[in-house]
Amino acid sequence: MDWSGLRDFVAVADTGSLSAAALRLNVSQPTVGRRIEQLETELKAKLFIRTPRGLTLTPTGENIIELARRMEEEALTIERTATGANQQLEGTVRISLVEDLGIEWLPDKLSIFHERYPNLIIDININNKNVNLLRREADIAVRLARPRQADLVARKVEELHFGLYASHSYLERHGQPKTVRDLSRHYHVGFDEDPTYPDAIRKLERLFGPDHIRHRTNSHLGQIEASAAGLGIGALCCLRADADQRLQRVLPDIFNYVREIWLVVHTDISHSARVRAVFNFVGDALSEDAPRLRGTIEKLKSTDE
Repeated sequence: MDWSGLRDFVAVADTGSLSAAALRLNVSQPTVGRRIEQLETELKAKLFIRTPRGLTLTPTGENIIELARRMEEEALTIERTATGANQQLEGTVRISLVEDLGIEWLPDKLSIFHERYPNLIIDININNKNVNLLRREADIAVRLARPRQADLVARKVEELHFGLYASHSYLERHGQPKTVRDLSRHYHVGFDEDPTYPDAIRKLERLFGPDHIRHRTNSHLGQIEASAAGLGIGALCCLRADADQRLQRVLPDIFNYVREIWLVVHTDISHSARVRAVFNFVGDALSEDAPRLRGTIEKLKSTDE
């Protein structure tokens, strides 16, 4: 039996669909479907049934799922242990970041990194939600909150600041809010309705009112574009919004939302030479860019002048 088929089996059982499992495994949906069919053929048993709510386990699937999970955990432990023991500065390191850092900030730093480490490859995972380091969905994660899980090595490196921004055309049409109370008559570009978001986001939405949430998206880049298009006032990352000439900051002395930036790696691979090289480089680069991350670069310029 191909043991990797059990990994696919666990992914489908956890996610409830072939497409979601494919996303987790970083392969195509047809590939996952083919592997599950092959596993069912080898076991001579049906493992899933299709329901209106997705794929659910058959009685046979229920009987073997915990065994498969234990096998997967042991396989991942072997992989992490081998990675941690590797002291060669070559190979691939997968790093997960939110859009604000992964799309514009990190690529700008990588030319320096590759001059220093020409045999290392960086695989970037853009994800606004926390990836699972235990399952090797990434080697290193840049998170906007302190991790609580065991077996993780974490380092707080900086702060990422968010402010309220709107397009110049929007402010010309609707006026400039002078106080927090003024927000109740303005439109808001909000986040998608994900219950895992911090309470501060929900409190902000209540300032605008439910009837004034004109646009929602799970993409930080999408929020910037919607705000720049004049759909409303958005809570945007200062790193990117400050550099966008289409946007103007609103109530800067009142609204300044701060998220801690943490670099996280699993303990088992933290001693790997290639993982450590990327971990330290990204941490140092974030620390050096503190003014941009905090949205204070213009203040620093004016002070210098």
